Amino acid sequence: MNELRQIRSVEDFKAEQAEDEEGGWATEKDEIEALKLLLRKVIVKKYNNRHIRTRCFIYLGLFTLLTLLFVYKVGTALQCQSSLLIPAFQGDTSAATPVYYQEQQKTPLRSNAPQSLSRRKSDSLALNRPLLDYRPEVCKVKKYKPTKLKTSIIIIVDRVPLSAILRTVYSAVVRTGSGSLQEVLLVATPVQKPQIESQLYHHSLSSIATVIEAPVQASQSLCRNIAAHHASGDVLVFVPEATEFLAGWAEPLLEAMVDQPNLLAGLAMDEINPDSFEQVEHVPWHLISLPRWDLTSAVPIEIPAHETNRRIRTSPYPDAAPIQTPVLQFSPWAVGRLSFLQRGGLDQGMEGTRSEVPGDLLELSIRWWCCGGEVVYLPCSKVAPVSLHAPPNQQLKEHTLKNAQRTAALWARSHMSHFLDRLPTARQGGSADPMLRKVINDNSCNNLGWYIANVATDWVFGEKLLRSGVIRSAAGNVCVDNMGYEGRYSFGRPEFYGCHGGHTQHWIWHAATRQLKTETGKCLVSDVYWHDVITLRYCEEGEQWDWQVVRGNIGKLVYKDLCLEWRAENRLLFYTECKNVPSQEFTFEKLSA
Repeated sequence: MNELRQIRSVEDFKAEQAEDEEGGWATEKDEIEALKLLLRKVIVKKYNNRHIRTRCFIYLGLFTLLTLLFVYKVGTALQCQSSLLIPAFQGDTSAATPVYYQEQQKTPLRSNAPQSLSRRKSDSLALNRPLLDYRPEVCKVKKYKPTKLKTSIIIIVDRVPLSAILRTVYSAVVRTGSGSLQEVLLVATPVQKPQIESQLYHHSLSSIATVIEAPVQASQSLCRNIAAHHASGDVLVFVPEATEFLAGWAEPLLEAMVDQPNLLAGLAMDEINPDSFEQVEHVPWHLISLPRWDLTSAVPIEIPAHETNRRIRTSPYPDAAPIQTPVLQFSPWAVGRLSFLQRGGLDQGMEGTRSEVPGDLLELSIRWWCCGGEVVYLPCSKVAPVSLHAPPNQQLKEHTLKNAQRTAALWARSHMSHFLDRLPTARQGGSADPMLRKVINDNSCNNLGWYIANVATDWVFGEKLLRSGVIRSAAGNVCVDNMGYEGRYSFGRPEFYGCHGGHTQHWIWHAATRQLKTETGKCLVSDVYWHDVITLRYCEEGEQWDWQVVRGNIGKLVYKDLCLEWRAENRLLFYTECKNVPSQEFTFEKLSA
């Protein structure tokens, strides 16, 4: 039985093995065929996928190439037309595309200006860029009286990018109190007008901003008078073309105009850097100005003690109260429209450019005080113009001298001899505006003597002089220079500096006191620390100078029996034992142009 089982098992095993072998060969063939078919499908699929990707890359490359070619063509076309447009924003306020005036193809951007702002940086800034509020804290928390007065903002368009002008208009609209802005008037040339109007419409500003046409040759004073006659607001606000209005600027101005309708108000300023367009806080250590004794411009001085005391007595918020000043100096300013027109406006006969007329604001300030008005600075009403300062110590231009003579002919008729003593190259015969003379007579305005006695009390215009002009060393081309420390209430040491004949080198020697002064009344005296050095300080009795003639127009300046001396190795002013040396010999006279 066991053997039979074993044989049967062996036979079964062989039969099963043969059956398995036969089935195994058939399965392996099928698997091979199936594997071949699968590989063929995979290869075809991969080939197709690679082909599709290749075609996509080719199409994408062609599209990119065509896009770059289109951008290049458009950029080339815009570059070819760049001389026909003026920088401005197109589309959204966060993006900018340069556009230029047609006339800029012929005339460079204010080539005669001391500085020019960065066109590229201006174009890259948004219209609605934020600015900081640097006003005193009391200005921010004070509650201002509601008023129905409306402002007309006037801008004379000259040569700055339109992007800067558009920011001026936009900031005026956004940062002026609700219902306080009547209009923005832009005075432009016939060439500029249609292009500016197009950009204003493009930015939805044409409903508030109007462009007034004025001749290309028209001065700034004439353009402002033209705009004043077109204006419909109660208060005229004159600002430079590249100015950005700051938050809360209008409320203090309008409140002051309600309290005193006959107000000529200068606005406080921050500054915008012309290169980076960054806002720079302007610390107002001096906010009032005195006329220069030659009537060409004004010099800033610190707020005197009597004005500080007046503000404390008359206002519960002294730091926010208006600051009385004899004249305004190169400041954005505002005035009541009716008062401005009744007093004759600016003297449009003064010579200058569309961006500057030297002396026009000085003459208006004197006329405003003498005709019953008040001239102030408003510390809480703040704007930020682009800072384009003229280089210091420059010679007086011909039209500056003519404008000063025009002011003297109108106001200094009884002081003409003093004026001629103080103004270099001045000549008799300056003509005054007959219309303004009639305005002065009709309004029974006070004269310059009243102005000096009651307003510009620190001014030394009417005093008799022994000498005036430039103190120049006979041993070298150096002159005594106050180095910008001429302010009546500021301190500093004068130095010997290369002669240029500018205001910082003009000195006056008084007959009554025999003191050697700046035009704002500070004296050359001995330094309290270095007793052999001359400095600038408050004038006191006994600080007299003498002039000892050496030969011709050359002499020595003697102070306390010692002589002024120039030392080549040191710029300071020394006074030492008098000797017969060229370093102690000077001329004291007007420097010819």
